[in-house]
Amino acid sequence: MSCTAREVVELYNLVVWNDRDVVLAEELLGDNVIRHEVGESVVLTHDEAVQRVVDHLEMFDEIRFDLSLVVAGDDGEHVAIVYQSPMTLKDGMETTIGSMEIFRVVDGRITEVWNCGYKRGVWA
Repeated sequence: MSCTAREVVELYNLVVWNDRDVVLAEELLGDNVIRHEVGESVVLTHDEAVQRVVDHLEMFDEIRFDLSLVVAGDDGEHVAIVYQSPMTLKDGMETTIGSMEIFRVVDGRITEVWNCGYKRGVWA
């Protein structure tokens, strides 16, 4: 599958998460994925990055990512998203969070993600 960086990020959010497609996650996540946060970064192996998706999916009866904005960088590697995510936890609690993330995609696979956390609620 030969996809643009934007297409990879859209597949990751709209298919991996929304359709719970872990097989696609295995295809889209790089050999290593660096997750950047303010003040620290964590390097995940491919298997750890896929397991992170599995572990997060297991926390929810339902989860959906709605992309309000997707901006692909001119370099062909970086894609920024603005999203909100309605979800139902295993205990039945419903909530929605919103945030922004920036992805780096190299050779059709996600290799880096920048995220500064999320906030409960929807974008105004």
